[in-house]
Amino acid sequence: MGINTDMALEAFRDAEAAGKLEGAVSRERFDEKAHMKITEVEITSPEAAERLGKPCGLYVTLECDRPLWEFSPFFEERVKALSRELKKVCGDLGGGVLFAGLGNRRITADSVGVLTAERILATRHLKRMAEEIDTSDLADTTVLIPGVMAQTGLEAAELTAAVCGKTAPKQVLVCDALACFEPSGMGMSIQLGSSGISPGSGVDNARSELSERTLGVRTAAVGVPTVSRLLGERGMLVTPKSADLLSLRSAELISAAVNGLLFPSLTREEVDSLLL
Repeated sequence: MGINTDMALEAFRDAEAAGKLEGAVSRERFDEKAHMKITEVEITSPEAAERLGKPCGLYVTLECDRPLWEFSPFFEERVKALSRELKKVCGDLGGGVLFAGLGNRRITADSVGVLTAERILATRHLKRMAEEIDTSDLADTTVLIPGVMAQTGLEAAELTAAVCGKTAPKQVLVCDALACFEPSGMGMSIQLGSSGISPGSGVDNARSELSERTLGVRTAAVGVPTVSRLLGERGMLVTPKSADLLSLRSAELISAAVNGLLFPSLTREEVDSLLL
């Protein structure tokens, strides 16, 4: 791969520009209601995966015409669109879901996963303890914020694997901040992937991957590009001036979409009332 990026769409476009690419296809459409361009990149061969630097699987990118940190009148429709696309990269959500919010809350551009996890409704304890309440309509959901190795001494993948061993989910959904190649792409899209994630790979700080191979459970990922490398400066990373708003509003959008997918019988207000 010619560029260093977490974004499968950037890698695909770069590879296509360099010559014919076998084993990977893209499909593009525009969601008028959400006002987002949606592009699917499907990697089907090991050769294409190696060239793109991404595992085989389906990657869906939802691109906006304005940064995510700005107010959008299309927020509700974007929540619905993101929920629909999440269904494509996740498997059957019955039988238990583990949501893992990666990153460091103390670093603004790395806080998307943590801020999102704080807004996901955890129900595993309710379904086991609240016998007087009908919880049949609630997905069995566990939420984990594994932190970073500098804080815990453990890889996020190790902690997630341990929780998987205890809770036996059928699906893991990981959320993290991403790195893009083009600085103009920061905060302009949301990426979903069916093959998990390698945290930090886009900024040359790769940690152990979270995937079905390492966790033993189907693993999908969702993230937003919040950093980019300054051209000509290999070690210099940049973030948007509004990185705090980007992380917060990305978390609000992603969490609303995930909660909508997991708890379709509950309104946003009902979910919020159950969050501590």
